[in-house]
Formats: sequence, structure tokens, C-alpha cells
Amino acid sequence: MIQSCLTIRGHLSKSLTTAKLINIRHAHSGIIDPLQLKPLQQEGGLLDKLISAIRRRSAPAVWKAYTDLKDSGKIKEVPIQYHSMTLQSFRLNENGYYSSDKLKFYKKCISDILVATKKAQYKLDVRDYNVLLRLYGQSRDWKAASDCWNEIKVKKNEESYNLYMQAAVQCKKYDEVFKIFNKMNNDGIQPDVTTYNTLIEANGRMGNVTEADKLFRDYFAPKNTENKSTSIISKYFIKDANLSTYTPSAAPLSRCIPPPNAVLSPTTDTFEALIDAHGRKKNTPGLNYIYKTMLPQYDIKPDLKIYNALIRWYCHSGDIEAARNTFVDMEASGIKPNVAVFNHLFRHEALKRNRPKVAEAIIDYMRKEYGIRPSTSMYATLIRIHNKHNREDEANRLHTIYKALKSKKLEEQ
Repeated sequence: MIQSCLTIRGHLSKSLTTAKLINIRHAHSGIIDPLQLKPLQQEGGLLDKLISAIRRRSAPAVWKAYTDLKDSGKIKEVPIQYHSMTLQSFRLNENGYYSSDKLKFYKKCISDILVATKKAQYKLDVRDYNVLLRLYGQSRDWKAASDCWNEIKVKKNEESYNLYMQAAVQCKKYDEVFKIFNKMNNDGIQPDVTTYNTLIEANGRMGNVTEADKLFRDYFAPKNTENKSTSIISKYFIKDANLSTYTPSAAPLSRCIPPPNAVLSPTTDTFEALIDAHGRKKNTPGLNYIYKTMLPQYDIKPDLKIYNALIRWYCHSGDIEAARNTFVDMEASGIKPNVAVFNHLFRHEALKRNRPKVAEAIIDYMRKEYGIRPSTSMYATLIRIHNKHNREDEANRLHTIYKALKSKKLEEQ
């Protein structure tokens, strides 16, 4: 997880030298705290606006203030550490959702900032590169992620490797995940829970459910409770005769991942990766076992991500009853569903069962009970279904709602 840039306490004057700054950054493993910076009145207010925007953690405001400094010709006067704080303002939240438009905006901002940092002769440190790796991964830009990785000259930390592995998963470069992991071991970096979660996720996406289970058994399962010869959920999984085997790069996985001396504690991300692995193979007995047995066994309370994953894959497997029961459990636990949860139920009724009226009722429930705005794609799906069956009145009615919703979204942008 990316450490907060707000770690160093104390005031910074303009007289702080680059050498002292580097020493402070190295000693505290962080970046100057913008909340502790004194306004630099001699900069005519533009620099103060930048610091104010950084304090508010508002990326658009940071970008506006930074651009104003460039346009005014004062960017060269900006203290070197401010470039890093500007860059860190575009750090993505680990579990946040970002639209493609927002990611494009962030990438453009980052690109311009990097040009300015080079002109200012500011050298990025590992935290800066980690910001870039997370952004490029979520943007599904493998070229940018790999170019960024190859550019790193400073010592990489475990977070760097984890982010690069996650970028490979997000960009569907699954073979690369295991190559990165091998390099991580060769470089003497100790894998952590996030590392193994990513390996489980990669195996699941490749269809290697048994290998995903084996990773969980070897690194998270109590050593005295499971049979070593089988995976922890293998008895709940009917193997597909056509299941692809390990790719060449993943084949030596069991040799390059020695079992740890101590068992790691699984997180919700660990179980989300397991659920994803079994859900992709429509293994509902495995999903039930994870949900009803394994989560309580490890004292893990399902969160929104777990419920979302379960409902998604139950719908994918055609087990709508299990999906509904899981939704009821989520409501009973006090967790508010989001539009993604409803979208799984919606698509099952609209596309799999061809019941547009039931699908529209799900939209109405989402809107009235939780105040969640439907996505325009939901209405577009219903319109296509009604048009296909020559129900013009219904299509026109929904198209009116669709236009109003789209117009409102444009106004808010």
C-alpha cells in the first residue's frame, strides 16, 4: 500500500537546500507534509495556491495551480520538493473506482508534471514511481507500466513489485506476473500478503483453480488442518478435462515459492481472489464453501467487495437464488450495495433471462431504496431489448429517461 506523503513534520523555508531535503526524505521515508509548510508570500500567491490545493487533496485544483505557475513563467522558481507533492496528489486510492475519462486526465497531468520535474532536475524516488505504476496499471497501459519499471534506477521496494504484478494482471499479461515474482525473489525482496493475493488472482484468471487453491493452502491455511495432497477446495471442484495447464512461465511456481515458516493471515482481498478463481469456472459449490465455511473459519467478515464478487459469480453461474440470498445477507449486515452489485442482478434478469420488466424493477429498487443513480448503460440495455421485440412505446419511454440521465451527467462533469 502506498504510504501517505504526509509524514514529515516541521516547517520548511525556501532556504532548505536540496541536499537537506534528500536527507530528510531518506530518513523519514516520506515527503514533506504540505500541512506544515509556511506560505511563501514572496512567490506572489501562486505557490500558496498550489500548497492550498495539495492540502485539500484536490487533484483538479492542484493541476490548475500547477498550470498557472507554468503559464506565468514561475515554474522554475518552484522549490524542488513541490514537484513531488504535486505528483503525489494524483495518487490513486487502492480500492477506488476511476472512470476512463478521469484516468486519462490523470495520465495527461502526470505526463506534463514529469516533463517539469526533469527540467527542474528533480529525481523521482520509489514513492513517486509507485504512484505511476498504480496509475498505469489501473489505466490498463502495459507499455507505460513496463517503460516506467525499466526507468526506475532507485532501489525498488515490495510495494513496487506488488504494483507491477498487479499492473500485469490488470493488463491481462498473466505470464508477466510470475516473471516479476521470480525477479522479486532474485532481488531479495520478501513477498507479503498482497504478493500472494496477486498470484492467486493471476492463477484464477488463467483458469488454474487448483493452483490458486494450492497457494492459499501453502501460505494461509493452518498447517495441521488440511490434507497436503489436495487443495483446500479441490473436493468442491469438478475439474474440466479441457482445463489448460500452467503456462511455461508459471510452471516453476512451486519451485520458486518455498512455503513460509509462519502462516500468513488472509485478508478480504485474499478471499476475493479465491472467489474470483472459482467463480470464473462456475464452481458454485466452491463459492458456497468459501462463503459459508472459510470466511467464518478465518474470522473474516464479508465487506462490499466480497459480497459484490459473490453476487457477480453466482449470477454468472446462473444461481440467482444464491445471488439473492447473498444480497439479503449483505443488507442484513448493514452494508450498502453500490451500482456494481445491482448491475450483476440487472444483467442476469435483462440478458440471461430476458425479463426487462424485472430488470427495470431492480433499477427502481436501487434508486428508491438506496438513492443510487442508475448507469446509462442499464437503460441502453433495456431499450435494445424492447426494440428487438418491437415494443416501441416501452423503448421510447425508456429513451426519454436515458436522455435526461445522460444530460444530467454531462452537466455535472
